[in-house]
Amino acid sequence: MFVADLHCDTMFKLWISGLQGKKYSFKDTSGNTEPFQIDVRKLQSGGYVLQNFALYVDMRMPASMLAGKGESLIDQMPGAAMSAPETAAGDASYVDPWFQVTEMLRIFRKEMADNSSDIRQVRTWEDIEENRRAGRVSALLTIEEGGVLQGEISRLDQLREAGVRMMTVTWNYPNGLGYPNRIPEGTEKDFRNYYRFRPETGNGLTAFGKEAVSRMEELGILPDVSHLSDAGIFDVADVVKGPFVASHSNARALCGCSRNLTDDMIRIIAEHGGVIGLNFCPSFLVEADREEKCFTSCEALARHARHIMNVGGREVLALGTDFDGIPKRNLETEDASEMPKLSEYMLSHGFSSSEVEDIFYRNVMRLYRETLR
Repeated sequence: MFVADLHCDTMFKLWISGLQGKKYSFKDTSGNTEPFQIDVRKLQSGGYVLQNFALYVDMRMPASMLAGKGESLIDQMPGAAMSAPETAAGDASYVDPWFQVTEMLRIFRKEMADNSSDIRQVRTWEDIEENRRAGRVSALLTIEEGGVLQGEISRLDQLREAGVRMMTVTWNYPNGLGYPNRIPEGTEKDFRNYYRFRPETGNGLTAFGKEAVSRMEELGILPDVSHLSDAGIFDVADVVKGPFVASHSNARALCGCSRNLTDDMIRIIAEHGGVIGLNFCPSFLVEADREEKCFTSCEALARHARHIMNVGGREVLALGTDFDGIPKRNLETEDASEMPKLSEYMLSHGFSSSEVEDIFYRNVMRLYRETLR
């Protein structure tokens, strides 16, 4: 079974590991004390044909994380010869988001060059086909946090030139493009509050957000509505004519957290020809009174998969594991090498081989054949 995954945070994890003085080989992290959920060997073992690599940006990354690193740590990171750390414009307490993008992009390019016999960056459908014929994994760049634009629409052209073909409008903070759903206050004290959130139905895309989403569609950068507010998702549906995606979200009807999609959202993404990536985060799949009680079983993933397909049709569902952005604990499928475990479960529990192939790679391949140019 082939695999195409819409979302992981591996490049951010590589960057942060470097800042912490830890050296990892992206080719194979199995020998490290904290192995990644995704590396080249795990992608090959899991049967991957394509992995989206998000450049996740933390708009409130403390400047102290970079303070004083200079030659002691920053120069040790993959892709050295970096510029001095920057802070967010007008706020010296946070690391500049564009600096974060450029550093992770540098790391991504170095890893692609070092592992070019096994994995290569793709920008177009033809690139994916070339890699498939050569037996290589395809790596597609995405951005997780539209706030990196910082009001400059021209940055979308720069991101496209770098190979970015998908971008989330927001992460968990409001930004210049729009608003996320809020995580309820008091969740730290009582985890049940996590599932008592009130959807943000009044604040969606800003005027600049609508301009940015429209320009993204012109450039062939797929708008990604994972993390976006309820109002924002419907605003995106009004602005774009073609496909948009929710790269790593599940069904709110089965698990009522702010990151999941209502049935109406599932339908509208399907109507636009987009896809939804099934997220492996335990608290997005099952509700519990304590976070540690949430567990990502194959059964839970299959349950969300069946619901999303029943609502939006079999062409709307894909995979968006969120590997290296979620902990390994409480995962039945712990990393990319274990993806066959999920496909085998689905095949033995009522899913046809054709349905599983659609979920695991064909729906993403269809979308990219139509949109990557």
